[in-house]
Amino acid sequence: MLEPPPIEFVVRDGLHVAHQSAGGAPPSIVYVGGSMAMSVQWEQPATAKGLRRLASFSRLVTYDQQGMGYSDRMDLSSPPTLYDLVSDLEAVIGATGVSDPILFGTHNGGAVAAVYAARHPVRQLILCNTWARLEEADDFTIGFGDRVLDRMEERYETEWGAGRISEMYASRRGDAAPGQYELASTSHNQLAHLFRMNRKYDIRDVLPSIAAPTLVIHLEDNRTIPAAHAEYIAGAIPGARLVLLPGTDHLFMRNYGGPVIDVVEEFVTGHVTRFSDRVRTTMLFTDIVDSTPLAASMGDEKWSALIDEHNDRVHRQVVAHGGHEVKSTGDGFLVAFDDSEEAVRCALSAMAAVTDLGLELRAGVHVGEVAHMGKNDMSGLAVHFAQRLCARAEGDQVLTSAAVRDACEGSDIVFEDRGKATLKGIPGKWEVFEACR
Repeated sequence: MLEPPPIEFVVRDGLHVAHQSAGGAPPSIVYVGGSMAMSVQWEQPATAKGLRRLASFSRLVTYDQQGMGYSDRMDLSSPPTLYDLVSDLEAVIGATGVSDPILFGTHNGGAVAAVYAARHPVRQLILCNTWARLEEADDFTIGFGDRVLDRMEERYETEWGAGRISEMYASRRGDAAPGQYELASTSHNQLAHLFRMNRKYDIRDVLPSIAAPTLVIHLEDNRTIPAAHAEYIAGAIPGARLVLLPGTDHLFMRNYGGPVIDVVEEFVTGHVTRFSDRVRTTMLFTDIVDSTPLAASMGDEKWSALIDEHNDRVHRQVVAHGGHEVKSTGDGFLVAFDDSEEAVRCALSAMAAVTDLGLELRAGVHVGEVAHMGKNDMSGLAVHFAQRLCARAEGDQVLTSAAVRDACEGSDIVFEDRGKATLKGIPGKWEVFEACR
Protein backbone atom coordinates (compact mmCIF):
# COMPACT_ATOMS: atom_id res chain seq x y z
CA MET A 1 0.00 0.00 0.00
CA LEU A 2 1.74 3.13 -1.23
CA GLU A 3 -1.12 5.60 -1.34
CA PRO A 4 -2.21 7.37 1.86
CA PRO A 5 -5.18 5.54 3.40
CA PRO A 6 -8.60 7.13 2.88
CA ILE A 7 -9.71 9.85 5.28
CA GLU A 8 -12.80 9.26 7.39
CA PHE A 9 -14.45 11.41 10.05
CA VAL A 10 -15.95 10.96 13.46
CA VAL A 11 -18.13 13.72 14.92
CA ARG A 12 -17.71 14.63 18.59
CA ASP A 13 -19.82 17.47 19.97
CA GLY A 14 -20.25 18.82 16.44
CA LEU A 15 -16.51 18.67 15.72
CA HIS A 16 -15.29 16.57 12.78
CA VAL A 17 -12.11 14.65 13.59
CA ALA A 18 -10.29 13.16 10.59
CA HIS A 19 -8.78 9.71 10.93
CA GLN A 20 -7.11 7.08 8.73
CA SER A 21 -6.50 3.34 9.06
CA ALA A 22 -3.87 1.16 7.41
CA GLY A 23 -2.75 -2.42 7.71
CA GLY A 24 -5.28 -4.82 9.14
CA ALA A 25 -3.63 -7.53 11.19
CA PRO A 26 -3.86 -7.26 14.98
CA PRO A 27 -2.67 -5.76 17.25
CA SER A 28 -4.03 -2.24 16.77
CA ILE A 29 -1.72 0.75 17.21
CA VAL A 30 -3.34 4.16 17.60
CA TYR A 31 -0.73 6.79 16.77
CA VAL A 32 -1.35 9.96 18.78
CA GLY A 33 0.70 12.57 16.96
CA GLY A 34 -0.63 15.57 18.86
CA SER A 35 0.01 18.92 17.22
CA MET A 36 1.02 17.33 13.93
CA ALA A 37 -1.27 16.80 10.97
CA MET A 38 -1.02 13.04 10.50
CA SER A 39 -2.81 13.33 7.15
CA VAL A 40 0.14 15.43 5.97
CA GLN A 41 2.60 12.92 7.45
CA TRP A 42 1.05 10.27 5.19
CA GLU A 43 1.90 12.46 2.17
CA GLN A 44 5.56 13.03 3.06
CA PRO A 45 7.91 10.29 1.73
CA ALA A 46 10.09 9.79 4.82
CA THR A 47 7.32 9.96 7.42
CA ALA A 48 4.94 7.88 5.30
CA LYS A 49 7.57 5.15 5.13
CA GLY A 50 7.63 4.98 8.92
CA LEU A 51 3.84 4.86 9.09
CA ARG A 52 3.71 2.11 6.47
CA ARG A 53 6.22 0.13 8.50
CA LEU A 54 4.08 0.46 11.62
CA ALA A 55 1.13 -0.76 9.54
CA SER A 56 3.19 -3.78 8.39
CA PHE A 57 2.93 -5.37 11.85
CA SER A 58 -0.32 -3.87 13.12
CA ARG A 59 -3.58 -2.25 12.23
CA LEU A 60 -2.49 1.39 12.39
CA VAL A 61 -4.93 4.20 13.18
CA THR A 62 -3.82 7.82 12.84
CA TYR A 63 -5.84 11.00 13.22
CA ASP A 64 -5.60 14.77 12.98
CA GLN A 65 -5.97 16.48 16.34
CA GLN A 66 -8.60 19.26 16.20
CA GLY A 67 -7.09 22.35 14.63
CA MET A 68 -4.74 20.24 12.48
CA GLY A 69 -4.93 18.85 8.96
CA TYR A 70 -8.40 17.82 7.82
CA SER A 71 -10.02 18.02 11.26
CA ASP A 72 -12.21 21.00 12.07
CA ARG A 73 -10.62 24.19 13.35
CA MET A 74 -10.71 24.86 17.07
CA ASP A 75 -13.24 27.28 18.53
CA LEU A 76 -10.85 30.08 19.47
CA SER A 77 -13.45 31.65 21.73
CA SER A 78 -13.21 28.51 23.84
CA PRO A 79 -9.91 26.74 22.99
CA PRO A 80 -9.65 23.05 23.86
CA THR A 81 -7.94 21.75 26.96
CA LEU A 82 -5.74 18.68 27.06
CA TYR A 83 -8.76 16.74 28.29
CA ASP A 84 -10.77 17.83 25.24
CA LEU A 85 -8.03 16.26 23.11
CA VAL A 86 -8.35 13.07 25.16
CA SER A 87 -12.06 13.09 24.30
CA ASP A 88 -11.12 13.34 20.61
CA LEU A 89 -8.93 10.24 21.01
CA GLU A 90 -11.77 8.41 22.74
CA ALA A 91 -14.05 9.26 19.81
CA VAL A 92 -11.53 8.00 17.23
CA ILE A 93 -10.97 4.73 19.08
CA GLY A 94 -14.73 4.23 19.34
CA ALA A 95 -15.35 5.03 15.67
CA THR A 96 -12.62 2.70 14.39
CA GLY A 97 -13.75 -0.21 16.54
CA VAL A 98 -10.35 -0.65 18.16
CA SER A 99 -10.35 -2.78 21.30
CA ASP A 100 -7.32 -3.31 23.53
CA PRO A 101 -5.35 -0.54 21.77
CA ILE A 102 -1.63 0.08 21.82
CA LEU A 103 -1.21 3.84 22.15
CA PHE A 104 1.84 5.44 20.54
CA GLY A 105 2.04 9.08 21.62
CA THR A 106 4.58 11.70 20.62
CA HIS A 107 4.95 15.47 21.12
CA ASN A 108 1.88 16.64 23.09
CA GLY A 109 0.18 13.45 21.90
CA GLY A 110 2.24 11.69 24.56
CA ALA A 111 0.26 13.47 27.28
CA VAL A 112 -3.03 12.69 25.51
CA ALA A 113 -2.11 9.01 25.28
CA ALA A 114 -0.92 8.90 28.89
CA VAL A 115 -4.14 10.42 30.23
CA TYR A 116 -6.19 7.99 28.13
CA ALA A 117 -4.13 5.06 29.48
CA ALA A 118 -4.78 6.22 33.02
CA ARG A 119 -8.56 6.28 32.34
CA HIS A 120 -9.02 3.18 30.16
CA PRO A 121 -7.47 -0.28 29.78
CA VAL A 122 -4.84 -0.35 27.02
CA ARG A 123 -2.66 -3.18 25.85
CA GLN A 124 0.57 -1.15 25.84
CA LEU A 125 1.64 2.50 26.01
CA ILE A 126 4.51 3.92 23.96
CA LEU A 127 5.70 7.49 24.55
CA CYS A 128 8.35 9.03 22.31
CA ASN A 129 9.91 12.50 22.53
CA THR A 130 7.27 13.89 24.87
CA TRP A 131 6.94 15.65 28.23
CA ALA A 132 4.79 15.71 31.36
CA ARG A 133 5.12 19.46 31.92
CA LEU A 134 6.93 22.22 30.02
CA GLU A 135 7.13 25.06 32.55
CA GLU A 136 9.75 24.95 35.26
CA ALA A 137 8.66 24.94 38.90
CA ASP A 138 10.29 24.64 42.29
CA ASP A 139 9.62 20.90 42.18
CA PHE A 140 10.31 20.59 38.43
CA THR A 141 13.67 22.13 37.63
CA ILE A 142 14.00 20.47 34.20
CA GLY A 143 11.20 22.66 32.83
CA PHE A 144 11.67 25.76 30.68
CA GLY A 145 11.62 29.31 32.02
CA ASP A 146 9.05 31.91 30.98
CA ARG A 147 11.55 33.73 28.80
CA VAL A 148 12.19 30.67 26.63
CA LEU A 149 8.51 29.78 26.35
CA ASP A 150 7.48 33.39 25.63
CA ARG A 151 10.00 33.50 22.77
CA MET A 152 8.71 30.21 21.39
CA GLU A 153 5.13 31.45 21.48
CA GLU A 154 6.18 34.60 19.64
CA ARG A 155 7.88 32.51 16.96
CA TYR A 156 4.75 30.43 16.44
CA GLU A 157 2.70 33.58 15.97
CA THR A 158 5.11 35.34 13.58
CA GLU A 159 7.20 32.69 11.76
CA TRP A 160 4.81 29.80 11.06
CA GLY A 161 4.74 29.09 7.34
CA ALA A 162 8.34 30.01 6.60
CA GLY A 163 9.72 26.57 7.46
CA ARG A 164 12.06 27.63 10.24
CA ILE A 165 10.01 26.11 13.05
CA SER A 166 9.62 22.66 11.52
CA GLU A 167 13.34 22.64 10.69
CA MET A 168 14.01 23.33 14.35
CA TYR A 169 12.06 20.19 15.26
CA ALA A 170 13.56 17.98 12.54
CA SER A 171 16.50 18.55 10.21
CA ARG A 172 15.41 18.76 6.61
CA ARG A 173 15.63 15.77 4.32
CA GLY A 174 14.57 16.41 0.77
CA ASP A 175 10.80 16.32 1.25
CA ALA A 176 8.38 19.10 0.39
CA ALA A 177 9.51 22.59 1.33
CA PRO A 178 9.09 22.95 5.11
CA GLY A 179 7.00 26.11 4.71
CA GLN A 180 4.52 24.17 2.60
CA TYR A 181 4.46 21.43 5.23
CA GLU A 182 3.73 23.94 7.98
CA LEU A 183 0.91 25.69 6.15
CA ALA A 184 -0.67 22.37 5.14
CA SER A 185 -0.64 21.30 8.79
CA THR A 186 -2.47 24.22 10.40
CA SER A 187 -2.82 28.01 10.51
CA HIS A 188 -1.09 30.67 12.61
CA ASN A 189 -3.93 31.28 15.06
CA GLN A 190 -4.65 27.60 15.63
CA LEU A 191 -1.03 26.77 16.36
CA ALA A 192 -0.54 29.64 18.79
CA HIS A 193 -3.51 28.45 20.87
CA LEU A 194 -2.23 24.88 20.81
CA PHE A 195 1.15 26.02 22.06
CA ARG A 196 -0.42 27.93 24.94
CA MET A 197 -2.30 24.76 25.91
CA ASN A 198 0.85 22.63 25.62
CA ARG A 199 2.72 25.18 27.70
CA LYS A 200 0.27 24.99 30.60
CA TYR A 201 -0.72 21.36 31.03
CA ASP A 202 0.82 19.21 33.74
CA ILE A 203 0.19 15.44 33.87
CA ARG A 204 2.71 14.53 36.55
CA ASP A 205 -0.02 13.39 38.93
CA VAL A 206 -1.47 11.09 36.23
CA LEU A 207 1.68 9.08 35.51
CA PRO A 208 1.79 6.90 38.67
CA SER A 209 -1.73 5.60 37.97
CA ILE A 210 -0.81 4.10 34.57
CA ALA A 211 -0.87 0.31 34.81
CA ALA A 212 -0.21 -0.62 31.18
CA PRO A 213 3.23 -1.93 30.13
CA THR A 214 4.98 1.27 29.04
CA LEU A 215 7.91 2.02 26.76
CA VAL A 216 9.47 5.49 26.88
CA ILE A 217 11.73 6.38 23.93
CA HIS A 218 13.70 9.60 23.50
CA LEU A 219 16.41 10.78 21.15
CA GLU A 220 19.16 11.54 23.63
CA ASP A 221 20.34 14.75 21.93
CA ASN A 222 16.81 16.00 21.18
CA ARG A 223 17.41 19.70 20.60
CA THR A 224 13.85 20.69 21.56
CA ILE A 225 12.90 18.54 24.56
CA PRO A 226 15.90 17.30 26.59
CA ALA A 227 16.14 13.62 27.48
CA ALA A 228 15.64 14.51 31.16
CA HIS A 229 11.92 14.76 30.41
CA ALA A 230 11.85 11.12 29.26
CA GLU A 231 13.81 10.06 32.32
CA TYR A 232 11.25 11.79 34.52
CA ILE A 233 8.28 10.11 32.77
CA ALA A 234 9.89 6.66 32.87
CA GLY A 235 10.63 7.10 36.56
CA ALA A 236 7.05 8.13 37.34
CA ILE A 237 5.20 5.31 35.51
CA PRO A 238 5.45 2.01 37.41
CA GLY A 239 7.61 -0.51 35.56
CA ALA A 240 8.19 1.71 32.51
CA ARG A 241 11.15 0.90 30.29
CA LEU A 242 13.34 3.78 29.09
CA VAL A 243 15.27 3.64 25.80
CA LEU A 244 17.52 6.53 24.77
CA LEU A 245 18.55 6.47 21.10
CA PRO A 246 21.17 8.52 19.25
CA GLY A 247 19.63 11.47 17.42
CA THR A 248 18.77 15.14 17.53
CA ASP A 249 15.28 15.50 16.05
CA HIS A 250 12.15 16.04 18.11
CA LEU A 251 9.89 14.99 15.22
CA PHE A 252 11.72 11.70 14.88
CA MET A 253 9.88 10.07 11.98
CA ARG A 254 11.61 12.00 9.20
CA ASN A 255 15.21 11.05 9.95
CA TYR A 256 15.13 8.55 12.82
CA GLY A 257 12.01 6.50 12.11
CA GLY A 258 14.00 3.30 11.50
CA PRO A 259 15.73 2.93 14.88
CA VAL A 260 12.68 4.17 16.81
CA ILE A 261 10.34 1.72 15.10
CA ASP A 262 12.86 -1.11 15.61
CA VAL A 263 12.42 -0.60 19.36
CA VAL A 264 8.63 -0.24 19.01
CA GLU A 265 8.28 -3.42 16.93
CA GLU A 266 10.35 -5.42 19.39
CA PHE A 267 8.22 -4.11 22.27
CA VAL A 268 4.95 -4.89 20.47
CA THR A 269 5.77 -8.19 18.74
CA GLY A 270 8.87 -9.53 20.48
CA HIS A 271 11.03 -9.36 17.35
CA VAL A 272 12.22 -7.02 14.59
CA THR A 273 11.54 -7.87 10.95
CA ARG A 274 13.16 -6.64 7.78
CA PHE A 275 10.87 -4.06 6.18
CA SER A 276 10.73 -3.44 2.45
CA ASP A 277 8.91 -0.34 1.29
CA ARG A 278 8.69 -1.65 -2.25
CA VAL A 279 5.46 -2.93 -3.79
CA ARG A 280 4.90 -4.92 -6.97
CA THR A 281 3.04 -2.55 -9.27
CA THR A 282 2.22 -2.28 -12.97
CA MET A 283 3.41 0.99 -14.46
CA LEU A 284 1.89 2.56 -17.59
CA PHE A 285 3.71 5.34 -19.41
CA THR A 286 1.89 7.24 -22.19
CA ASP A 287 3.07 9.87 -24.63
CA ILE A 288 1.64 11.93 -27.51
CA VAL A 289 3.43 11.13 -30.78
CA ASP A 290 5.14 14.15 -32.40
CA SER A 291 3.89 16.51 -29.69
CA THR A 292 6.61 19.13 -30.23
CA PRO A 293 5.96 19.79 -33.96
CA LEU A 294 2.20 19.66 -33.28
CA ALA A 295 2.51 22.29 -30.59
CA ALA A 296 4.66 24.48 -32.83
CA SER A 297 2.18 24.27 -35.72
CA MET A 298 -0.89 25.01 -33.59
CA GLY A 299 0.35 27.81 -31.35
CA ASP A 300 0.26 27.97 -27.57
CA GLU A 301 -3.43 28.76 -27.08
CA LYS A 302 -4.84 26.00 -29.31
CA TRP A 303 -2.27 23.49 -28.12
CA SER A 304 -3.06 24.23 -24.49
CA ALA A 305 -6.77 23.67 -25.12
CA LEU A 306 -6.02 20.39 -26.94
CA ILE A 307 -3.77 19.17 -24.11
CA ASP A 308 -6.48 19.96 -21.57
CA GLU A 309 -8.98 17.87 -23.54
CA HIS A 310 -6.42 15.07 -23.96
CA ASN A 311 -5.68 15.09 -20.23
CA ASP A 312 -9.35 14.96 -19.33
CA ARG A 313 -10.08 12.01 -21.63
CA VAL A 314 -7.03 10.00 -20.54
CA HIS A 315 -7.78 10.73 -16.90
CA ARG A 316 -11.30 9.31 -17.33
CA GLN A 317 -9.82 6.07 -18.65
CA VAL A 318 -7.37 5.90 -15.76
CA VAL A 319 -10.21 6.21 -13.27
CA ALA A 320 -12.40 3.73 -15.15
CA HIS A 321 -9.64 1.10 -15.05
CA GLY A 322 -8.67 1.60 -11.41
CA GLY A 323 -5.35 3.32 -12.00
CA HIS A 324 -3.51 5.86 -9.86
CA GLU A 325 -2.31 8.87 -11.81
CA VAL A 326 1.19 9.38 -10.43
CA LYS A 327 2.11 12.43 -12.50
CA SER A 328 1.67 14.21 -15.81
CA THR A 329 4.71 14.62 -18.04
CA GLY A 330 3.21 17.48 -20.03
CA ASP A 331 2.16 15.38 -23.01
CA GLY A 332 1.64 12.05 -21.29
CA PHE A 333 1.10 10.27 -18.00
CA LEU A 334 2.78 7.92 -15.57
CA VAL A 335 0.06 5.71 -14.04
CA ALA A 336 0.24 2.90 -11.47
CA PHE A 337 -2.05 -0.15 -11.42
CA ASP A 338 -2.50 -3.10 -9.11
CA ASP A 339 -3.66 -5.19 -12.08
CA SER A 340 -1.59 -5.61 -15.27
CA GLU A 341 -4.59 -6.44 -17.44
CA GLU A 342 -6.33 -3.21 -16.42
CA ALA A 343 -3.16 -1.24 -17.21
CA VAL A 344 -3.07 -2.62 -20.75
CA ARG A 345 -6.79 -2.07 -21.27
CA CYS A 346 -6.43 1.48 -20.01
CA ALA A 347 -3.66 2.17 -22.55
CA LEU A 348 -5.74 0.79 -25.42
CA SER A 349 -8.85 2.70 -24.32
CA ALA A 350 -6.92 5.95 -23.92
CA MET A 351 -5.67 5.67 -27.48
CA ALA A 352 -9.20 5.18 -28.78
CA ALA A 353 -10.47 8.05 -26.66
CA VAL A 354 -8.27 10.70 -28.31
CA THR A 355 -8.43 9.54 -31.94
CA ASP A 356 -11.02 12.15 -32.93
CA LEU A 357 -8.74 14.87 -31.52
CA GLY A 358 -6.22 14.06 -34.23
CA LEU A 359 -3.78 12.70 -31.64
CA GLU A 360 -1.83 9.47 -31.65
CA LEU A 361 -0.61 7.98 -28.40
CA ARG A 362 2.06 5.43 -27.70
CA ALA A 363 2.46 3.52 -24.45
CA GLY A 364 4.74 1.23 -22.49
CA VAL A 365 3.71 -1.16 -19.71
CA HIS A 366 5.87 -3.10 -17.25
CA VAL A 367 5.26 -4.76 -13.88
CA GLY A 368 7.83 -4.82 -11.08
CA GLU A 369 8.72 -3.42 -7.69
CA VAL A 370 8.47 0.33 -7.12
CA ALA A 371 8.98 2.67 -4.19
CA HIS A 372 7.05 5.81 -3.37
CA MET A 373 8.98 9.08 -3.69
CA GLY A 374 6.26 11.34 -2.39
CA LYS A 375 2.71 12.03 -3.40
CA ASN A 376 3.53 12.54 -7.10
CA ASP A 377 6.38 10.24 -8.03
CA MET A 378 7.59 6.66 -7.90
CA SER A 379 10.98 5.10 -8.44
CA GLY A 380 12.25 1.70 -9.46
CA LEU A 381 13.21 -0.28 -12.53
CA ALA A 382 9.55 -0.79 -13.45
CA VAL A 383 9.14 2.95 -13.98
CA HIS A 384 12.19 3.23 -16.24
CA PHE A 385 11.26 0.03 -18.09
CA ALA A 386 7.78 1.34 -18.92
CA GLN A 387 9.23 4.66 -20.06
CA ARG A 388 11.76 2.97 -22.34
CA LEU A 389 9.08 0.74 -23.86
CA CYS A 390 6.94 3.81 -24.52
CA ALA A 391 9.86 5.51 -26.26
CA ARG A 392 10.22 2.49 -28.60
CA ALA A 393 6.53 2.37 -29.47
CA GLU A 394 5.03 3.88 -32.60
CA GLY A 395 1.72 5.70 -32.85
CA ASP A 396 -1.29 3.77 -31.55
CA GLN A 397 0.99 1.04 -30.18
CA VAL A 398 1.22 -0.44 -26.68
CA LEU A 399 4.50 -2.21 -25.98
CA THR A 400 4.80 -4.44 -22.93
CA SER A 401 7.36 -6.64 -21.23
CA ALA A 402 7.17 -10.42 -20.99
CA ALA A 403 6.22 -10.00 -17.32
CA VAL A 404 3.07 -8.11 -18.32
CA ARG A 405 2.18 -10.68 -20.94
CA ASP A 406 2.54 -13.45 -18.35
CA ALA A 407 0.45 -11.51 -15.81
CA CYS A 408 -2.35 -11.23 -18.39
CA GLU A 409 -2.43 -14.94 -19.17
CA GLY A 410 -6.02 -16.09 -19.59
CA SER A 411 -7.30 -12.71 -20.74
CA ASP A 412 -8.54 -12.01 -24.26
CA ILE A 413 -5.73 -9.50 -24.92
CA VAL A 414 -3.48 -10.59 -27.79
CA PHE A 415 0.28 -10.14 -27.30
CA GLU A 416 2.33 -10.19 -30.52
CA ASP A 417 6.05 -10.92 -30.21
CA ARG A 418 8.20 -7.97 -31.29
CA GLY A 419 11.54 -9.65 -30.61
CA LYS A 420 14.26 -8.72 -28.17
CA ALA A 421 15.41 -5.17 -27.62
CA THR A 422 18.09 -3.24 -25.78
CA LEU A 423 16.53 -0.59 -23.55
CA LYS A 424 18.59 2.49 -22.74
CA GLY A 425 20.12 2.33 -19.28
CA ILE A 426 18.82 -1.19 -18.58
CA PRO A 427 21.43 -3.97 -19.01
CA GLY A 428 20.70 -6.94 -21.24
CA LYS A 429 18.22 -7.69 -24.01
CA TRP A 430 14.54 -7.93 -23.22
CA GLU A 431 11.55 -9.56 -24.88
CA VAL A 432 9.07 -6.99 -26.13
CA PHE A 433 5.43 -7.61 -26.98
CA GLU A 434 2.70 -5.51 -28.56
CA ALA A 435 -0.69 -5.64 -26.88
CA CYS A 436 -3.49 -5.59 -29.42
CA ARG A 437 -7.21 -4.93 -29.14
